[in-house]
Amino acid sequence: MRITGGIAITFGISAVFFALYASFSLLEHARLRTSGYDLGIFHQAVASYADFRPPISPLKGADYHLLGDHFHPILATLAPLHRIWPDAGSLLVAQAALIALSVLAVGRYAVRTLGAKGHAIAVAYGSSWGLQGLAAFDFHEVAFAVPLLAFATAALAEERWKAAAAWALPLLLVKEDMGFTVAAVGAYLAWKGRRGLGAGVAAAGAAAVPLTVLVLIPAFNRTGRYPYSGTELGLTDPVGKAALVGWLLLLTLGLCLTSPLVLIAVPSLGLRLLSDNPLYWSTGEVHYNAILMPVLFIAMTGGLAALRAARTRPARSPVDLAPYAVLLVALALLPSTPIGDCSWRADPRARAARGLLERIPDGATVAAGNNLVPQLTGRTTVVAFPDPSGRPYDWVALDLERRSNTPRTVGEQDAALAELPGRGFRRLASSGGVVLFHRPSAANRPAS
Repeated sequence: MRITGGIAITFGISAVFFALYASFSLLEHARLRTSGYDLGIFHQAVASYADFRPPISPLKGADYHLLGDHFHPILATLAPLHRIWPDAGSLLVAQAALIALSVLAVGRYAVRTLGAKGHAIAVAYGSSWGLQGLAAFDFHEVAFAVPLLAFATAALAEERWKAAAAWALPLLLVKEDMGFTVAAVGAYLAWKGRRGLGAGVAAAGAAAVPLTVLVLIPAFNRTGRYPYSGTELGLTDPVGKAALVGWLLLLTLGLCLTSPLVLIAVPSLGLRLLSDNPLYWSTGEVHYNAILMPVLFIAMTGGLAALRAARTRPARSPVDLAPYAVLLVALALLPSTPIGDCSWRADPRARAARGLLERIPDGATVAAGNNLVPQLTGRTTVVAFPDPSGRPYDWVALDLERRSNTPRTVGEQDAALAELPGRGFRRLASSGGVVLFHRPSAANRPAS
């Protein structure tokens, strides 16, 4: 009865985090703080799946097939949600649900293993900056990997070997690099004596990487190759990379190192530390750290259980207080995290800008600035402004007060803006920093 009650509390904790992350993400979306890269791109892909078409993203280019960019067919599972709610915000809610599902998996294992103290671990995990970075970074396909890894790692910890394999194998549908993690799960299974099952899982993971990178993705890419094959590896910024490792260890006070399960995180973390891209070792609003969180927290929980079992005397020890110490660390870090930084107030400027965007009719073709794209993907065809491919469009929407160099530089945007009057566009209105241009459809010509 005690365990049943504990699991019920864990469900409640999971529900609270779902509400928190969904509210935070939708508020950021309403404030125009989401972007075309990546929320708009993924929403276009999901909308295509919902219409039983290939995952095409006009934002990436004319007839750009997203399976030629990354291998993430698992996105098709969101198509029914798009049918119900054809707005980019639906992906943000789905992402919050996936995060909450992982909280349930981690919390359930922690309660089963440590009793009531497991609730402290569940709250600490749900509050972790790695999960918040995912929620603050629009939407990303790795959101699917978070609960899958949580359930797979928990199954490994509980020696439910077939369940672990069943949870791990769908990771191959999330992204092409997840094959390394699946191979690590297989190696762990083999090390624990399940040699046949482990060898099969490891082989599937190891084979999936070259299959997707060398065959499947090039088959969908118009260049016939993997678009990230030129990614550089190196040992630049050792201080920044060491800082990432330090922050990851701080989350669990280093206790994740007490369990061999932490090795499941090595492939994902190792690939990032070998990269020359600073985003890969960032601890800010990026999605890369989210998939490490369930592994670290479950490894820590299993390690604490092993330390407690190894005690020769039943007297209270620091091991008993560790879950609460980890929770205190998570709460202490909250003010510096995206959710702790959020004012949770509506933005009148954004409200005015969205009112202006409502003047664009459904079904129109729009060239839009990066932060305006997700406001329009649900009811229009959106391309990036300026669009170098020469596709015709009859509306332009740009936020002059909040511009970025993604995907086109501010200089390119300024040059394209200056050309609009000569191409038949007239300025209709401006509000909240957003300016709206329109060209009658009869005057449409390919963009120069």
